[in-house]
Amino acid sequence: MPGIMSEIVEPVAPSLAKQRGPFARVFALGWRYRKMFFLSLAMSAISGIVFGYLLFVIDRMVRAWASIQSALDNHGEISPADLVTAQELMGQTVWELLALAPIAAAMAYLALYTGLRLANACIRDLRQAFVAHLVNLDLSFHSRAAKGDLMTRMMADLDGVRDMVQRLYGRILTKPPEILALIAYITILNWQLGIAAFVALVPLTLILWRVVGRMRRHSRTARVALANNLITFEQITSGIRVIKAMGSSEREDQRFAGSNQYLYERQMRVVSTKAQSEAMTNGAIFLILAALLWLAGILFAKGLAEPASLITVIAALGKITSDLRTLQKSVNDVVVHIPAAERMFAILDQQPTLQDREDQRSCPVPQRLISLENVHFAYDVDHQEVLRGIDIEIPVGTTVALVGASGGGKSTLLDLVPRLHDVSQGRVCWDGVDVRQYRPSTVIGHCAIVQQDPFLFDDTVFNNIHYGRPTASREEVEAAARRAHVHDDILRLEGGLGYETPVGDRGSRLSGGQRQRVSIARALLRDAPVLLLDEPTSALDATSETHVQRALEELMRGRTTIIVAHRLATIQHADRIYVLGGKDDGDQQGMIIESGSHHELLLQGGVYSRLVAQQHLD
Repeated sequence: MPGIMSEIVEPVAPSLAKQRGPFARVFALGWRYRKMFFLSLAMSAISGIVFGYLLFVIDRMVRAWASIQSALDNHGEISPADLVTAQELMGQTVWELLALAPIAAAMAYLALYTGLRLANACIRDLRQAFVAHLVNLDLSFHSRAAKGDLMTRMMADLDGVRDMVQRLYGRILTKPPEILALIAYITILNWQLGIAAFVALVPLTLILWRVVGRMRRHSRTARVALANNLITFEQITSGIRVIKAMGSSEREDQRFAGSNQYLYERQMRVVSTKAQSEAMTNGAIFLILAALLWLAGILFAKGLAEPASLITVIAALGKITSDLRTLQKSVNDVVVHIPAAERMFAILDQQPTLQDREDQRSCPVPQRLISLENVHFAYDVDHQEVLRGIDIEIPVGTTVALVGASGGGKSTLLDLVPRLHDVSQGRVCWDGVDVRQYRPSTVIGHCAIVQQDPFLFDDTVFNNIHYGRPTASREEVEAAARRAHVHDDILRLEGGLGYETPVGDRGSRLSGGQRQRVSIARALLRDAPVLLLDEPTSALDATSETHVQRALEELMRGRTTIIVAHRLATIQHADRIYVLGGKDDGDQQGMIIESGSHHELLLQGGVYSRLVAQQHLD
């Protein structure tokens, strides 16, 4: 399924992305906790000092025992005083190392702990920012976004960013100072070897830099493949009833197998590149060590290096080799996760088109009229208009119904009233004022919406109703449930928990009618003056529809109501009915074909009359 998220992969604000790449932005995440980083750096520095002291001890011990061996070779005997001094030095060294052991352990613990704490704090902030930004994005974004892809970004990609921060602040920024400190120590012992070690790092750096570009490209394709794989999985799990009903389990298994194989191939390219990086680094390290040891042999033969210095330099080179391998692996891990950071920041760079601005005022409750004036709407500039030339007047306190065949833009029109979208042309006015002059949050604040497929959170019945107005008391919640004719059903729910009964995922433990009435109770508790109903009874059986219709009558009382309906029996008493042209109405699609009361439209003998006749026959 390549390309399913192509519309949102690239950020809307490319100038920002160009000014600060993903690596710089990940660095900025951790820089907010720089005190923690500097503490980790200090712990690493102390660990380096401890290891440097260990090198000093090695140098000192080798020199002491070398002098004794020299005396033995030259005089055939060892001075008792020299032997006692060497033994005392050995004992002193042992006690020094024992004293340094807990310090080294503590520094290693604190360095790792502070580094991981920094990484987790960054991811906590990024996760919170991601969700906060996601809920503020427009409905047009969410209509295009695949839920499986968003879950991938929230889970797998976010975990990749965490690894980036951890490697960046825990390894990449701390290891180079350690390596340079060791090279400085080698330079103190022997300046020729120190300069040679520093120069030898240049080709290794160039090798790593060359591999980085290839790994980044392969990692990006692997991330997209992972997202597509999870999208396929999410679709299979969400549509399992349809799959079972159609007997297409084998077909879906094959479809997922193709996606899974594609993901495997992309991931193996990343593995191959990482293996090449590992091979090049290890080979380069051995070549560098061979060259330095060869140079050390020449210096020793010419009397420019002492045995003790050479042994100490070899020990230091061993530590440098270990640090270089750690650095190389950390760089690989960071590069692999750069596409994950790009995908996260691509969402964060999306700018909502509807935002509260300081120059906008709060929307008052409508007192006279809600109107749509010559409204045109298209979801994208390049797409066909969904609505064309819509003119509707909705006096406050009246009920207006929208009917017609599928594809006429009825639900879209419903979304324009509370300013969930802005019109492409024309105006939506409350009391003659264009709603674009108001802050979006204050417009939707006066509306309650009941949808065809009500969404309930995986929580208790009480909390789902209480969501309509978080400040409401328990008595108010129960009163809303009574008005929605669902109170008795709640008390009879299995388990005897009443309002504390968990409703399950999306309300799966309730019947369709109960879910709808709970959502109506939630709308009643919200007590908004404008009510928007999007086919609230179309998915119910006759018995459930009767209960829900009674609840809706209670909800609609005294409110300005706009209702989208396919079952025309539910809107016969609407003050005015508008018929919109559907996808089969040709040039009239997205336009108002007829308008009037139920009886007026029947007398016209037009589209509405035919719809009534068809439903009567059905």
